[in-house]
Amino acid sequence: AELLPRQIWWTATAVATAAGLGLIAFRKSLPLAILAVALIVAPHIVGAPQPESFKTPIPEGLHHQFVVAVTLTDLVFWLVLGAAVGVVRGRFTGTATSLRDSFA
Repeated sequence: AELLPRQIWWTATAVATAAGLGLIAFRKSLPLAILAVALIVAPHIVGAPQPESFKTPIPEGLHHQFVVAVTLTDLVFWLVLGAAVGVVRGRFTGTATSLRDSFA
């Protein structure tokens, strides 16, 4: 799809999500919570602008290798981040007596 409509959709999605999260965090009423969830979900129901055609000059094998590499990289990133947060949380709360206790 064209760049400008995609940027408008992305910006509107970010603003709606921020507004929804703000309503959930700072207003404690059921109607506003429902409105907040609607604000967060609405842009995804509408969907991002799609291209007219999905044809690409990129070979299928290269595309597949890229998807696999990105997926594995993300997996390693989130595993390392989770382990680091486990260690740091135990250290900050003072509940970890050893490195092994940090991974609780």
